[in-house]
Amino acid sequence: MKRFLFRLESALRWRQRRLEQEESRLRSLAAERDALRERIRQIGEARRRAERELLGQASIPAEDLAALEAYRLRLARERARLEQAEADCEGRLAAQRERVLEARRDVRVIEKLRERRLAEWQAEADRELEGLAAEVFLARWGRR
Repeated sequence: MKRFLFRLESALRWRQRRLEQEESRLRSLAAERDALRERIRQIGEARRRAERELLGQASIPAEDLAALEAYRLRLARERARLEQAEADCEGRLAAQRERVLEARRDVRVIEKLRERRLAEWQAEADRELEGLAAEVFLARWGRR
């Protein structure tokens, strides 16, 4: 009985590697998005902290209020830039999720084909083994 040989094994391995690469890119983009979200959160916290410190004083000089306003404007611009970057990242994430799904489908198609071929091979091997067992039985029975 010959051993099971799946001719598309190298194609399956190649598609599995492609899937791993696509999943790695997806994780990388998710980490990028999470870092952007964290930076946006930090900007909000920095703004609230600066406002609390300044507004917690008994008297506030006009130049400090102007500096606070300039700081808030700079943080607002930075936040808007980061939110745009996050939106861009979300778009790339959506596209990458599609690539991952496509790669998973490609792998699954070949895996199903491999499973079907293996089942066919196993059925053929079982028939061959059954035939051999029948021959041995008949040979022993014939000697008696």
